[in-house]
Amino acid sequence: MIRKVKYVISSTHLDKQGYVMAKSALDSMLPFLNGDRKPRLGLEHIRTFPPFGAIMNGEIVKGEDEHHYLTAEMSYFDKQETITLADGTQLLKEFFSEGEYPFIECADNEVTKLSIATDPANFDNRNDINEIYNLVKEETDLEFETEEFGRKSELPDPETIITITKIIATTLGIIKTKIPEKIGDAIGDDLAKFYKLISKLSIETIKKVKPANRPKNFVISYPNTECNIELVITTHKADRVLNALTKEKLQIIADKVEQLVNLDPEKIQFVYNEKDTWEFNYLLSKNGSVIGTIKSFKKRNELYNTILEKQNNEEKGSS
Repeated sequence: MIRKVKYVISSTHLDKQGYVMAKSALDSMLPFLNGDRKPRLGLEHIRTFPPFGAIMNGEIVKGEDEHHYLTAEMSYFDKQETITLADGTQLLKEFFSEGEYPFIECADNEVTKLSIATDPANFDNRNDINEIYNLVKEETDLEFETEEFGRKSELPDPETIITITKIIATTLGIIKTKIPEKIGDAIGDDLAKFYKLISKLSIETIKKVKPANRPKNFVISYPNTECNIELVITTHKADRVLNALTKEKLQIIADKVEQLVNLDPEKIQFVYNEKDTWEFNYLLSKNGSVIGTIKSFKKRNELYNTILEKQNNEEKGSS
């Protein structure tokens, strides 16, 4: 049976980061919760953990204190099975016994211009963010757009998302597409500019983000109509970000995508591991299931159990 727990996910009260949501902002979230696609049910906003399920059935209620509350059901996958790939690799699959709910994050559109997104909560002020962007612009003339995103947590780990175009993805070798000779030189110039952007962005971001003692996550996202590709580098060192994105390091990505295509993925995530190589982490399928390595599920479950144990101990201490 599918476990569903109703939670308040936002309200018109002052939140932990000092923001107040207007009632109209809560209203605007309902289509994301009640549409055919659903937001992931994650853990502590940790992108590299496979989702537990999906968030659905949003509703706005008015409390006795006259504030408005956005509630939704946290629906947990209730089925799990093992999948064995042709090379013998064993993966875990989690899914719902009833219903199919593809993830809303897999519907991102392909971009024509590179973009950089940051969470303002990880900076002392917006001037720090703007300073980073200005320094990047001084380093390279590769055009980029800027965006912001927010995470409902007191102080989540620093995360920077770089969304790349098809041309850059092709040049890096993330996807297998032939490059016409007549534009090969121009693409080569763009790649050099991209590396300068990544280098300066990672150096300046690591200097300014908080909490300083937490690992910094750099996410390379390539959304497209076939299958979104996501690469995650978690590090304290700027040069490691650049080294992870060399064409030699990235050769494995396109081959692995071809191996996983029969699992009907809409999004595939790879992580840069301790051995400085890319490895498959998990994928989100077209029917809303999640398929990933045994290690990825184990890490997620271990942290979940640790959090539960801490909460139980706190409740015992206060009673």
